Amino acid sequence: MARVYYVDVAIPADKKKSGRNKDHAVFDGDRVFSVGRLIELEDASEIYVDALFPELYGEVLELLRRGIKVYLLKDVTKLKKLRMENNMKKSDENDAMLLAPIPKEMFRPLTVEELEIKMRIGPLIRRYRQIVRWKKTMKRLIKRGLDYNFEESVRLMEADRMRISREIIRHVTSLPLYGEVYRKACEILGVKWSTELAILTLELPLHLPLVRLKGLLGLIPGGNGGRYDHRLRSCITSFAMALYMNVKRRASFSDKVAEVVDRLPRRMALCRLQLMTLKALRMAYLMTVKPPAGG
Repeated sequence: MARVYYVDVAIPADKKKSGRNKDHAVFDGDRVFSVGRLIELEDASEIYVDALFPELYGEVLELLRRGIKVYLLKDVTKLKKLRMENNMKKSDENDAMLLAPIPKEMFRPLTVEELEIKMRIGPLIRRYRQIVRWKKTMKRLIKRGLDYNFEESVRLMEADRMRISREIIRHVTSLPLYGEVYRKACEILGVKWSTELAILTLELPLHLPLVRLKGLLGLIPGGNGGRYDHRLRSCITSFAMALYMNVKRRASFSDKVAEVVDRLPRRMALCRLQLMTLKALRMAYLMTVKPPAGG
């Protein structure tokens, strides 16, 4: 018989931190149990999850192709409110049970098309990062006088980078929720378009509280002891640097961005711009999933 399951998904970062696999907590309406992979829920008709991470795209896509409906919670702060109302401690098991009473309209259905697009973007993002890294290396070699016709290679790389940039942004803006979050974040920061901002929109778990996002990126005192996502940190650093350099070139951005660049020393300005970017993304996410009254 087909079943409905409510799943508090394991955060992939926890696996690296603990050095062991962390299972997903599942509630079937009667009891809570754990599974290592979502595809183990073979008898499901519907699965409700609190979050979706890139590491889970393949599993969710397989479930959707089997005809199993998967729903994603729009606003994860609903769980925190329910924990407070029911005087329950935060735990994977409790969160799985608390997903059950949440109205269905608080979830959004995931589709095969959305997951396929996300999985197509992954290789594009990896290719984009490779080109950016190789381009920087070649420029350093040219600067040191070791130019073996690298200038032509740099030109070709830049053309390839721009092509891939357009593809990444096109894919992100075509996705439900993510496209709206990206557009709102661009509006808040006064940016016309940015590949790094599009990547951050897609890969950052923006449903998490701001303090946890800061820890994930190492944007806290002590840099979280080096325990942060280095790829995403590099991405937000590159975006902040682009903001800084473009403001110095008198490009048009939001007044707050321009004020930070004009008034603070370079190092402090870059740190502040990273935090502003993270806050803008989180704000854009909340505005999308919880639009203010009256629009």
